[in-house]
Amino acid sequence: MKNFKLIKLIYKIHTNSPPPLEEIEKMGLLAVKIAQYYALRADFIDESTCVYLAKLYEYSYEAQKQDIDEIIGDDMWILTAMKSYEKLPFASASIGQVHLGFLRNSGNKSEKVAIKIRRENFKKEFLEDVESAKKVVNLLLFFYPKLKKIFNPLEVLNNIEESTLRELDFKNEVEGAEYLKKLKDENIEKFPLENLYFSNFIDNLCTDKVVVSKFIEGRSFNSLLKEKELKYSDLLRVFKYHTFYMFKLGVFHGDLHPGNIILGENGEINLIDCSTIGRVKIKLRVGLFWFFYYLSRYDYDKSAFYLNEMSEKKLKEENYLKFTKKFKVLYRDFKNSTVSQVSLTKRMMETIKLAINSGMEFEEGMFHIIKSLMYLDGMVLKCNPDVNLMDDIKEFTTLLENDIS
Repeated sequence: MKNFKLIKLIYKIHTNSPPPLEEIEKMGLLAVKIAQYYALRADFIDESTCVYLAKLYEYSYEAQKQDIDEIIGDDMWILTAMKSYEKLPFASASIGQVHLGFLRNSGNKSEKVAIKIRRENFKKEFLEDVESAKKVVNLLLFFYPKLKKIFNPLEVLNNIEESTLRELDFKNEVEGAEYLKKLKDENIEKFPLENLYFSNFIDNLCTDKVVVSKFIEGRSFNSLLKEKELKYSDLLRVFKYHTFYMFKLGVFHGDLHPGNIILGENGEINLIDCSTIGRVKIKLRVGLFWFFYYLSRYDYDKSAFYLNEMSEKKLKEENYLKFTKKFKVLYRDFKNSTVSQVSLTKRMMETIKLAINSGMEFEEGMFHIIKSLMYLDGMVLKCNPDVNLMDDIKEFTTLLENDIS
């Protein structure tokens, strides 16, 4: 990615005039990741800019499909375990592509599998872009030191580098799925998780670049939403599972967009691509649970109280009273509103911005939670725009209220 384009991108984001999504995509993976990261930071850029950049989380990237023999490289040995496989992928994205295969099994049956392959040069190109970007950012901070006080882009790059390298190492996807599955097994007696499933990998056929998993028969939420065939009741089940993991366990699927949710043939919910695991500390997850608990009951005094409780830096009495007054004004149109009238994601962004401008400070986990809310809120808007989502959130919080302390 050319250095001047990176400077232009960061400048345009900070001045709330981001370039077209297509232009960001053509800059490469790092540019997309930078824009996605800024999409969560309504605390210092305009909420409208955040909403615009958030579209990159579900943007359909152009990707050239490659023959499996060309892309698999040194992991060609994996294909010897297949009775047959399709040369061209049935799914393709910016990082890699997925092929259909059939394992060699004893007898006449052969097991259907998905072969996910990362493009060979992606990691190398990404790291080169990151190193180049860090040099540019250090130069930018030298001439514009105020930027570091507002929001340090060097920290952004470090966070993006860490999270993307996890995503580019497919072993993390295997470990993430196994971990979430383990938590399910440990809690299935306490909470109805029996229809929740994760990718089932063939361990001896997985490397950092290629993973082989049992094929899931079903349709993605992305496909169902496009065809207007997703049932709101199925989406609510995802909400229920996600809120349990997030509020009760403090661990959750960190990239829950509709392409990573598959509705199985028998109605089961399958979560795939678990390379990114969101984690939230007990103070934040408990405070956030009670924030939503009282918000769904339109008790704004207690909602404001718990927002302050989860802050790393609590407001003193005078500032807290000023914040509460502004908080109530912000939510004056919220009661009994549908998602098409008031977006939960947008209102949460406005809330965090108000809180931070009032003097509160939150741990990094807060912004991962906002990201997951973006996905879920967006799916509700496409699936059932006339629903009052807070009524259903109220039901979920009732299920957990005796477990959260």
